[in-house]
Amino acid sequence: MKKKKDRLFPPDWEMKMKWNVKLFRKINNIDIDRLNTFYKYFFRLGKTYSLPLFYPIFYIAGGKKAVIHLTLSMIITGILMPLIKYTFKHYRPSKLMENVKLLEQVTLKSFPSADSAFAFTLLGSIIFYANPLLILVFTIYAITIGIGRVYMGAHFPFDVLVGGLIGFLSGIAGYFIVSCYFTFIR
Repeated sequence: MKKKKDRLFPPDWEMKMKWNVKLFRKINNIDIDRLNTFYKYFFRLGKTYSLPLFYPIFYIAGGKKAVIHLTLSMIITGILMPLIKYTFKHYRPSKLMENVKLLEQVTLKSFPSADSAFAFTLLGSIIFYANPLLILVFTIYAITIGIGRVYMGAHFPFDVLVGGLIGFLSGIAGYFIVSCYFTFIR
């Protein structure tokens, strides 16, 4: 009797991308006490439970429409991320490699980075409402979250890039949904 295969991809497929492993090592091997302390706290701003902190900014920047846009974009991201994570079932770097600096306990799957997706969903949404300075602040925030996921040992760079792309595109998709179907909201 044949055993049913429960994976579409091997759990270590990202290890075959040499640039991915090399860049992971380069970022993760940086060990600066102040940076370690910074990321131990800052990474929480990449978690979905920090979303209420961002709603007032969106309301000030674009009113109810911006808040609804952000909510729809987060729903899109929230649906896509687990679907992709459980399709690929990719292991975390600390499970695949030795000597990984891990600053946060990680669970679930690695690919793609949900924290990066969250941060880039915020960026992909705010670009439609904010002034250039606020967009720059959100860009720095999203990139800092993404780099932090690698620095903390939670993700490979490719996880972060794909998570960021999914999040950013979810923000854009949310805008078009709001523009087409929520025209009565200002």
